[in-house]
Amino acid sequence: MKFNRSRLSLSYVIAIVLLLALVGTSSYISSLNMERQSDAVMEDAIPVISAASNLLQDLLNQETGIRGYLISGDSKYLEPYEDGKAALQKDLGIIRTLESGHDDLRLLIQTQVNPHIQKMLAFYASQIELVQANKIQEAQGRINIGKQYMDQYRALHTSILEVLNKISDSSHDSIKRAGSVSRMIILGGGILGILIGIWSGLIQLRASRAESQLRKSEETYRFMAESLEAQNEEIIAQQEEQQITLAKLSDRERELELISNYQEKLTGFTELRQFLQHSIPALLDSVSYDAALVVLKSKEAERYEVLFSSGYPRSFASRAQSELYGASQRVFDEGCAFVQKREATEAERGFHDGISVAVDHYFPLQDDRQQVIGFLLLTNFHGFDRHEEKERLTLGLIRQFDLAFYAQIMNDERRKQAAHLEELNDQLVLEKQYIESQRDLIEGILEAAHEGMMMCDKHGKILIANNQMHKFFHLDEQIGHDFVDSCREIAAASSGFTGVSQSIKALFDGDINQLNERFTFMNGEEPQFTEIYATSVGENDSDEAGYLFVFRDRTEEERIDAMKNEFVSIVSHELRTPLASVLGFIEILIHRELPREKQQKYLDTIFKEATRLANLINDFLDLQRMESGRQVYHFAPVDTKELVYDIVEKWQDKQNHDIVVSVLSPAEVWVRGDSDRLRQVVQNLLSNAIKYSPGAERVDLQIRESSGSVFIDVTDYGLGIPEEAKEHLFSKFYRVDNSDRRQIGGTGLGLAIVKEIVEGHQGKLTFRSQMGKGSTFTVELVPFEMVSLNNKIVIFEDDDNLAKLIQVALAKLQLPSVQLRSAEEGILSLKRKTTEAPLLFIVDIHLEGSLTGWEFISELYHHPVYNRTPVIVSTALEPPLDYHEKDIEKFMRKPFTMERLIQVAQDLLSNRDKPSYVFPSQDRNLITSSLARNGIKVHDVRVNADTIEFEIETEDEEKES
Repeated sequence: MKFNRSRLSLSYVIAIVLLLALVGTSSYISSLNMERQSDAVMEDAIPVISAASNLLQDLLNQETGIRGYLISGDSKYLEPYEDGKAALQKDLGIIRTLESGHDDLRLLIQTQVNPHIQKMLAFYASQIELVQANKIQEAQGRINIGKQYMDQYRALHTSILEVLNKISDSSHDSIKRAGSVSRMIILGGGILGILIGIWSGLIQLRASRAESQLRKSEETYRFMAESLEAQNEEIIAQQEEQQITLAKLSDRERELELISNYQEKLTGFTELRQFLQHSIPALLDSVSYDAALVVLKSKEAERYEVLFSSGYPRSFASRAQSELYGASQRVFDEGCAFVQKREATEAERGFHDGISVAVDHYFPLQDDRQQVIGFLLLTNFHGFDRHEEKERLTLGLIRQFDLAFYAQIMNDERRKQAAHLEELNDQLVLEKQYIESQRDLIEGILEAAHEGMMMCDKHGKILIANNQMHKFFHLDEQIGHDFVDSCREIAAASSGFTGVSQSIKALFDGDINQLNERFTFMNGEEPQFTEIYATSVGENDSDEAGYLFVFRDRTEEERIDAMKNEFVSIVSHELRTPLASVLGFIEILIHRELPREKQQKYLDTIFKEATRLANLINDFLDLQRMESGRQVYHFAPVDTKELVYDIVEKWQDKQNHDIVVSVLSPAEVWVRGDSDRLRQVVQNLLSNAIKYSPGAERVDLQIRESSGSVFIDVTDYGLGIPEEAKEHLFSKFYRVDNSDRRQIGGTGLGLAIVKEIVEGHQGKLTFRSQMGKGSTFTVELVPFEMVSLNNKIVIFEDDDNLAKLIQVALAKLQLPSVQLRSAEEGILSLKRKTTEAPLLFIVDIHLEGSLTGWEFISELYHHPVYNRTPVIVSTALEPPLDYHEKDIEKFMRKPFTMERLIQVAQDLLSNRDKPSYVFPSQDRNLITSSLARNGIKVHDVRVNADTIEFEIETEDEEKES
């Protein structure tokens, strides 16, 4: 039994030792595994990620060097290019070390990254070759290609970082799995130890003798457990170190992203202000500074201006100095960067009491000749850490900013120069256009002149001539020839020009100082009367001296003179004949004793001849008014049927013709015109119809409507009009010259006057005639359309613009309105009573017709239905002396505002149902008695401050009482 217990105790000890050995071995293996995974991550990920991040900076350094070399042409800017190129090959070699174990990275590098980098290197090499070949413009034109390549690489760079992150994540996952396995092993060992402990407790109960051995085994187990715990703590410490490493990698990645973002902000801007607004904040983020200030020295004057400020008080942004001191001046004098520590100002501290020190870092900004043009000031408010790697990074980024800043300044100067050149070009274009417009104006003036104009130099050489001159003497091909020779050719063709040709020669020879001649030549079959005069131009001794010849066509003047002579002859003949008859018969009546019947006959003859004489004088006066533009028409609605019947009634039984009137329209036929002038038209046409149909018995007058027009036809059955006379029929003083018409008197003015009157009414006068059968004259007039006044505001105004303004203003009342141009239209509309009354009348006093606004208002107040319609009197005149406003009437003197008009209209429309009279303050009893005498009963009296209002009784109130 003892033997068995000792055997069990020994087995127990051996099992515990083996278990602890197993647990220790597994923990050691797990620890080694985690160390290898961590080392793999550190060895593989960190160099490769750093190299991959450096690829972008290497390419940017090359691009920056290429741009500096492109701008300045200085080969020293190729140093960053060569350094970047060498660093690029080194970083690519580092990345290749990781390619063998990762297919995704190898595929991306070999198929996309390496070919694209080679393409960019070839492009940079070609840019250098173009600059070296002095093809600067071509190289600058390809800058956008390089930017596209860089943008494409940034996308590939992002892909590389994603693949590396994926590899890093995979390694990190492996570490986690290893740690998990280690924890599982330790957990399993612990569980197994617990089981064995339970088992050993059972054995201890059964084998008390093995207690000492068991206690020893427990001490051994405790020692192994402590060893295992120490190893576990070491594993935890390694995990924490790996996490710190990963955090550093994340910080490095964020730093690289900031740098990449900053480098992107260095290109692609057209204006300097935009460049600074984007690049300075990105620079501050990349180098961990708090504030930045860019100062530039002006080229035109000794002046230093703050171009951009970020992080400083606002007063810094608007500063400009004519002279610098201290650290700012040292930048320009020494041309190197330096650091200065100072106390923070009150404005820089703001609300933060912990800020007390500011560290300023001054960086010079240089041009392509290494001359300092300004400086970049970076400030930290949390101290300054002199870390060598950070300083080197900051200097590199500042150098990139310096190159990009100067390139942006050069671009701005080029853009300003281009804008200035464009402005100068626009000014030149404007000057050219102005000169061309002046030339065209002068040519237009010359060509618009009715006179022929020609310019010659002092020797007689033809310089310019307008079209009228070409028409006179056909000088189209004579420019540059001798004008005297041309005059001899003209004189040879037209004998009337011989004397003028000699005078022109004498003018150029200096025998005469001025020229003014008249001559006549044949222009086809018609004679042309012409006047020529010459004016000297410029000083006689100067090269620009010459003569301006003006040829004026006097043919129309001669024709008018002939017409005037004919007019005088006709007038003297036409006036002399009736005047001789009047004087002759008066002489007989004075010197002879005649029977009463002969006296009456002579007196009738005298009256007819005097009437004829008066009509002739009226025709002459009418013609003179029409030709001078002083003829005034009073347009109003005219009933053509009433007008024609009235004229015919006066003509009936006063001559041998029967006048027959026919109206083809069953309704009234209204036109808009001057009643007196339309009456004159019909009378003249009727008179001519009777006069030129001596053998006929009737004259027809017809009124008809067709195609939106009113036609009045006057038809006679007499002599007719010859074909050769039709085109001259409406000419003044024209009369058909034949034996049949010589005995018919007249001045030839009647049809000319009729045509002027009809055209003044926007109408037409036409005729048709046949020799021996008669003629028909047709007057076409615009019909007058009667407008409805139902429930509308009626505006009496002959000024269309003012009427339109009033209608637009009244649109606020949302009531319809209509315009009438004459009082006659309103009176006619009142007589045609409709179903609904107008809302309001706005009446001007002086209207287009012969009646005034007062006459319309008088008609309105006598109307049995519409007499209570409100009225606004709108006029520029003073009211009559006996004028008093009524309750439904308001006097408004022009000019007045539209707001005032709307207010008055609203008041009248709201009070239209309250009949009353308003008078200035006076004796109420006197007014009451006066109203009673006129049949007006007063219902109530209201005395106001300056008026007295009498409310009257209506017919309905009287019936109720």
